[in-house]
Amino acid sequence: MARYGKAFLFLLLPAALIQFFVNKEVAKYTLITGKGIWKGFLSLSQWYTLPLFFLCFVNFLWLGGYASAGGSSIYEIVKAPGDVKLGSLFWAYILIAVFSFGLIFSKTVYNFIEKIMKGITVITIFGLLVSVFLIVKIPDLINFANGLFSPLNLGKGVDWNSFDYSQLITGLVFAGMGGFLNLMYSYWMKDKGVGMAQYEQKISGLTTKDIILPEAEEYIFEDDLENQENFGKWKKYLNIDAGLAVLINALTIILTSLLAFVLLWPKRNYPQGWSITVAQSAFFETSFGFLGRILFLIVAAAFLIDTWLSLSDGVARQFADFTYNVSQKARKKPLKHWYYFWLFFIIGSTVLTMPLAQPFFFFKMVGVISVFAFVFYLPGLWYLNYYKLPKIYPKFIKGTRGEEVALIATWLIYTFLAVWYLVKIL
Repeated sequence: MARYGKAFLFLLLPAALIQFFVNKEVAKYTLITGKGIWKGFLSLSQWYTLPLFFLCFVNFLWLGGYASAGGSSIYEIVKAPGDVKLGSLFWAYILIAVFSFGLIFSKTVYNFIEKIMKGITVITIFGLLVSVFLIVKIPDLINFANGLFSPLNLGKGVDWNSFDYSQLITGLVFAGMGGFLNLMYSYWMKDKGVGMAQYEQKISGLTTKDIILPEAEEYIFEDDLENQENFGKWKKYLNIDAGLAVLINALTIILTSLLAFVLLWPKRNYPQGWSITVAQSAFFETSFGFLGRILFLIVAAAFLIDTWLSLSDGVARQFADFTYNVSQKARKKPLKHWYYFWLFFIIGSTVLTMPLAQPFFFFKMVGVISVFAFVFYLPGLWYLNYYKLPKIYPKFIKGTRGEEVALIATWLIYTFLAVWYLVKIL
């Protein structure tokens, strides 16, 4: 919004809301089988899954952008040590050390993540709502709504000759936390114990002594009325949980976009360089003065490092599930072993990659890869949920025709975006 105003505002809500269909299908596989989605992909074909995992691996080598962006917020408050790059990296490493300690030694990893995410989300949305109430005038709101709901402004005023197409792709993907990020929903549902995942072992803290439960290869339930009612309850919970997650994400994006449209776009004061949160600090500063600016930077730092924390946990779960199920040799080690193997790897790669580039470079790289991730894994997800599982489980587990059409339409949309992007850059 700060860079292009209303030019791409109409794409905001569709990009955010379309993720609901992906999240629901990803989690539905786990609800039915109790297993992580990568085990499902591996059950299709290793020739299909190995290249997909390689793309996922490359995608998540660049999580350091979130941590360094969080560090830059702390640097803007204390202005030390050194210049903005040195200071941002210094505070990013401090934040990583503190949050990694909590992640590694928490008794139940997911509960630790969930509590932090909920607290920061509530503070962020409350602050944004207050800022909107104090800053935004009715004419501003009408002008913003005109761009949000009308396609007539789409692309207006954009210099297409010098346009950064990867930036647009990144914005559309991150409007819904898309690509391989959606697959994390499978593992969060798994650790919550939703559906058949209630019978799966949960990942605990590194020093926690676990009683290893026997693991079933498949959890098959009978085709009877009781199981059908239970499945209906699970699916209802999934719809509510996935729907709330998407709506909260959409609300946050709309509020930040509205404030950027009102405060930043008129001055063309868009985030850039190492200090990508400095421009947005005007959101709270205009409402609450200097203390508001400090509060925003603190919340931004917490939000960004919490994003890094939750992504590190989610990626470690994905990679552990893949590694554990890719061969019989790997299964000689427990899932917890592979989780912490990959968690330490992700922390290490974050530490090493952060100095290589500014945060937004990492965001753009992940955004572009994520579009192609949808193109490649959505057909596999469709095959699992609408062809393979209905042959094994009772017929009532198969989604409706409307749900199937929504998933296919989502794949077509992202395939179009991927092809469009390639045409424009080649």
